[in-house]
Amino acid sequence: MIGPMPTLSLAMIVKNESANLPRCLRSVQGLVDEVVVVDTGSTDDTVGIAQSFGAKVSSFQWIDDFAAARNESLRRCTGDWVLILDGDESVDALDHARIRNVCTEEGPAGYFLTLRSYFLDAGGVMLDQVIRPNDTPYQEGSEYGHYADFPSVRLSRRFPDLRFEGRIHELLATYFLERKLPVGTLEAVIHHFGKVDIAREEEKKDRYLRMAQDQAAADPKNSQAWFNVMIQAAAARNWELVIQAGETFLALQPRPLPTVLTTMALAFQEAGRPAEAIPLLRRVLLGNPKHAMASTRLAVALAQTGHRDEGQRLLERLIKAQPELPTPRLNLAELQLNANRVEQARKTLKQGIEVCPGDARLRERQVMVDLQMGEEAQAALDAWSALARIPNGGGGLWHALVAGFLLKSGEVPKGRLILEQGLRVYPAHPRLASLLEISSNL
Repeated sequence: MIGPMPTLSLAMIVKNESANLPRCLRSVQGLVDEVVVVDTGSTDDTVGIAQSFGAKVSSFQWIDDFAAARNESLRRCTGDWVLILDGDESVDALDHARIRNVCTEEGPAGYFLTLRSYFLDAGGVMLDQVIRPNDTPYQEGSEYGHYADFPSVRLSRRFPDLRFEGRIHELLATYFLERKLPVGTLEAVIHHFGKVDIAREEEKKDRYLRMAQDQAAADPKNSQAWFNVMIQAAAARNWELVIQAGETFLALQPRPLPTVLTTMALAFQEAGRPAEAIPLLRRVLLGNPKHAMASTRLAVALAQTGHRDEGQRLLERLIKAQPELPTPRLNLAELQLNANRVEQARKTLKQGIEVCPGDARLRERQVMVDLQMGEEAQAALDAWSALARIPNGGGGLWHALVAGFLLKSGEVPKGRLILEQGLRVYPAHPRLASLLEISSNL
């Protein structure tokens, strides 16, 4: 006789997520049997939105401890399984069946899912994961051109003592590790949109760094606490603190994840000490010769220490092995420009754009090289091509170049149209405003 289907609860903690929460809760309709939302002090309509979706909402006094709030949400769940999401995350309908199918009485105690963070371009950082062009079949996140993946335990059986650890960057995986419980890997994605909210990311940096430092001060022998300090110091661009925290981590944990070594290497490079980055990056590549971020940063460090040709060869090998990555192409073009090999650099940028047409950094560099070479007409044509792919890109410069070119060519109505489009996105751009005034007299 077949018993009842196991039930699935959604556990969330939220604060001021009214802009994101509807998308999140719509995405799990038909997937979860229960929505548990713990609010940690919202001053917007977050609570009302959650209630409108039928969520069981409760309040929790914020005590600068993410794990404590998470554990309150777990305590309030009643399902056989628990799915953990943040307000700025969602689940695509393509993965609903995959998630439900593993919520059985047999099998692992929990699952790693893929946490997919979206970015506006390939210039961001997600631990030691490279940022890739977005060419996946998911509707969730399809509006963003780039992403980076990282495994995260987000699905678990609801054990009575299930709990997160850590005041910040709280972890559920530790629970399974300490109890030797099996954890599987599920080919399903949690879509995370927090990284595209630049203002909110900036606002969090100092606060999260303080929380990480408080945890390390309270538990100085905890290597994870120092890892969190290192990551948050990197987000705040406090490079000396990154190095200090990384060295403390290594003293406690001599076999680190590649993330520690690549982040410390970046800090040495940004602090003007690239020679000290090289052995760290070589150590990463010794364990994983295909590690794209380590290869890219090593190439830059080699160039910074006078070994430009070796760095260039390393980038060329990486591009051949992983042609879809835009950052190695951008770095190769910079090395070529620094060596006054302008035509090679232009060819590298052109090839990169052909492979990664949605990468704004490659297009921005192409336009700037045109301008540096005094080729304003070519810059306008390249900017026009860029706008066709990235309509709101270029910071206003692309619109100004295209509009100026059109006005000079006598295409006044088309030029005014481009200017008006640019001013809608960049209303304070002085060159766009000036060109619009000029166009009214033509």
